[in-house]
Amino acid sequence: MKTKFIIAILFAFIFLSAFEAIPVHNAVTCSVKNNLAQGFSFFRTHRQGKSGVTATWGVQAGSAVASFYVERTYEDPADPYANWETCAYVPCLGEKSFKATDINVFPGFISYRVVAVLPDGSEFVSDISTVHIVSH
Repeated sequence: MKTKFIIAILFAFIFLSAFEAIPVHNAVTCSVKNNLAQGFSFFRTHRQGKSGVTATWGVQAGSAVASFYVERTYEDPADPYANWETCAYVPCLGEKSFKATDINVFPGFISYRVVAVLPDGSEFVSDISTVHIVSH
């Protein structure tokens, strides 16, 4: 029994040490630089309450955007094969800034990005912002 416990601790340590390569600004949230070339004026994420994350972003004046999708991944965001799942849809009604809250997230590193959909169906993607949820 003691051997199984030690093996489980070692496995957890090895598994969790793989996450150290992800840059984190502080223990709760991390925002990344703006991607002005893509039409976003800012993009930030932060923990919201006990079990959610709020994403806030803005678009540059003159950006013709029809809608936005907020996507998240618990995997390495730099991995081209990472599974990004849509967690919010926001229609563009002419505002300059937007907000969406992802509720009931699991503890760990969660990376977010915003996909802007143009009227012709083409898309552009924001930078990635990573939030570290320690526990609920």
